Amino acid sequence: MKKITYLLLAVLLIACDPKGSSKYDNEEDSGKAKTTTDAKKTPAKAAKPIGGERINKSATIRLQPNGTPVASLVDYAPVRCATIRKGWYPVSIDFDITADEYRKPSFRKGRKLSVNGVPAGALLRDIKLPVSTNGDRMWATIEGFTEQSSIRQGSIVEVAAVNFLKQHKDYSIDGLQPFIHNFQLDEDSAIKPYVLYYNYESGIDDPSPGYRLAFVCQGKQLIGVLHSRPFALQGTTPRRLQRGYAVNFLPGIDDYLKEDFCKKFNSYIVTVD
Repeated sequence: MKKITYLLLAVLLIACDPKGSSKYDNEEDSGKAKTTTDAKKTPAKAAKPIGGERINKSATIRLQPNGTPVASLVDYAPVRCATIRKGWYPVSIDFDITADEYRKPSFRKGRKLSVNGVPAGALLRDIKLPVSTNGDRMWATIEGFTEQSSIRQGSIVEVAAVNFLKQHKDYSIDGLQPFIHNFQLDEDSAIKPYVLYYNYESGIDDPSPGYRLAFVCQGKQLIGVLHSRPFALQGTTPRRLQRGYAVNFLPGIDDYLKEDFCKKFNSYIVTVD
């Protein structure tokens, strides 16, 4: 059954992104499981999850909407997107740099960009950029804007979640695993007895970002989807929460659970930074 679930997820994402590829360290053919002759073995998960937004064919990153070009990006390059604004996504991308560039972060027009060693584009102007390191890798960050059509819709977690939940009827935690793995959702059990499987906002607008999207589970079953961006799932309506969040509960969820989660989430979220 899990093999079928992984294959369905792969078909779903390919349908959204017909020219998807598997070349970045944080992206792989979505949800495909290796075959095995032993039906009792757990199918292997995709080795390299998609993680987040991907470029659609090609993109130009600009300082402002319709502004000065900063970089060109190639198909399927990984980026982070904030909420769309009048047809433009605020985006950022981290590209690999050398030790010399880390010490002197001035970059020249034409400089090739790579993400985890894979070509991702090129700079279109001379520019100074912020740099970072985690001890294992060094990178510089480009922030700017790109047009809505430059982002693959199937790589946007809200779009992918709606499509996944439409196509799948197993809302157990096990049934959600292909999606959880593919978008690298983390687990949070701070609001007991509920467990959230979530990702964070992009960090472009807020250096200390909160939840972006979270599957809300109770008793190992999905009961709703928490979100900070627009989210429309057929048969559900958003219920507003503190700090700009909302939750869409699945049809048939007990009113007590709805009230209990909302009360506990609101109490929790106002106490965290």
